[in-house]
Amino acid sequence: MSSSTLRATSVHGILEAAVEADPDAPAVSFVDGPGFTRQQLLTEVRRVAAGLAAAGVAPGDRIAILVGNRPEFLVTYLAVSSLGAVSVPINTAMRGDVLTYMLEMVGPCRLVVEAEYYDAVPQELAGAGTVLSTWWIPSREGDQLPVGALAFSDLREAEPLRDSHESGHAELLSILFTSGTTGPSKGVMWSHRTALAFSENATWVMGYTAQDTIYTCLPLFHINALFTAFLAGLQQGAPVVVSPRFSASRFWREITDSGATVTNMLGAMGAILWKQEPQPEESTHRLRLAMVVPFPKRDHIAFEQRFGMLINELYGSTDTSIPIGTPHGERRPGSCGRPAPGWEVALVDAMDEPVPAGVPGELVTRPSRPFVGQLGYWSQPDKTWEAHRNAWFHTGDMLIQDDDGWFYFQDRLKDALRVSGENVSSFEVEQVLSSHPAVAEVAVFGVPSDLGEDSVMACVVTESGHQLEPSDLVDFAAGRLPYFAVPRYVDLVDQLPKTSTQKIRKQELRSRGISTTTWDGGQRRSSSAR
Repeated sequence: MSSSTLRATSVHGILEAAVEADPDAPAVSFVDGPGFTRQQLLTEVRRVAAGLAAAGVAPGDRIAILVGNRPEFLVTYLAVSSLGAVSVPINTAMRGDVLTYMLEMVGPCRLVVEAEYYDAVPQELAGAGTVLSTWWIPSREGDQLPVGALAFSDLREAEPLRDSHESGHAELLSILFTSGTTGPSKGVMWSHRTALAFSENATWVMGYTAQDTIYTCLPLFHINALFTAFLAGLQQGAPVVVSPRFSASRFWREITDSGATVTNMLGAMGAILWKQEPQPEESTHRLRLAMVVPFPKRDHIAFEQRFGMLINELYGSTDTSIPIGTPHGERRPGSCGRPAPGWEVALVDAMDEPVPAGVPGELVTRPSRPFVGQLGYWSQPDKTWEAHRNAWFHTGDMLIQDDDGWFYFQDRLKDALRVSGENVSSFEVEQVLSSHPAVAEVAVFGVPSDLGEDSVMACVVTESGHQLEPSDLVDFAAGRLPYFAVPRYVDLVDQLPKTSTQKIRKQELRSRGISTTTWDGGQRRSSSAR
């Protein structure tokens, strides 16, 4: 943490400290949208906070946020923090049973939703008392306020909140949903200290200063954009530029136009930019550093030379914050780093015994400072205990440590997939596919993607007496899953390989992979992508 880092006991306290330091300094701007000074942002936050308070929102209440990369997301998030309430950012690609499950888990709650995603919210949740009230934000000019919804703009009519809630380090700030691995998504509870420490460790890796401009095109409902970019920028006095979404054709132009000096690339972003034809803006930008995960091990030197910047890496997640990273100014290509400030890490075997250097083991972590780590899983004490057995959080990821103490990611022990920068639960995809009347059994797993991550593949046993076309099954899934979780590959098989206890041998399916009988539906893209 640098000596210039703003300090506070709460996330909204960081904004208040930033205003006190320099109210007219730029805080955040949106590509093709408005920009805000620190004072302007605080005024908007306090207006919305006052409106929410007038509507009955009190400390500890949950507010779900289903909004894209626009000012209302950040304003709502900070306003909820200002009231001592609990924000629940929701992935805007969620729909159907998965979205219902998330809202029911944190219910009763209020909901702030953008028009583009309003129809994905099951309206029966309001009647059931899960969603107490809904504030609606138009996505574009001409959108009409739905019956039963409240206009988000009305929240701004109140006089700004005068005194924000005095949150302590340990108070619950957010419930952040994982994608799920061996079961349904879990709601990870983050305290204010978890978020602040996460952002401080992002600076430990990225070396942010007030002279930087941070660009992000990652979704604000993800911890990277919200904490690695926005909150870290606010702590260090670096303005942040937010793009609606990643676009390979616009990326370098937006980087150049924004004057960005640092950015983050997750998932397939780096591979996509590397594979596209060179663009003039690749050599006219001001970028000094980009965090690229996964790190392009084979091409990292050529990657840096082509794009005229250095690249760095870390290990982080919603479950674990940032326990490992490459300290700013140090280099170890291919490594995700060394233990970060505030964290203890170890690699263990199946019996939780430490493994020696050079031997793969499961990464386990624990904070060395109070409340730096998660507070547990919302309403799931059994899952909290299971993940934190023997006083260590078990990540389910396999790493190797070298003799110098640097860590290298190897593989995932669990059945999660990584697709288009998103974590995908094979369990949740299987649940959706299994609900199709023609599906008797299904196994979902990852196969290598040409973009360096995973593609979703499903092996399906058809119900006796039914006919099933792979394209029909994929269309069925597309209406019930986020686009990145819809299978690209489908194989119709007579039976699935199983153990004596009837567990499916997924490793056998992975080893077989794509065959001559596999149907390929092609790479899917978000319906809102341009």
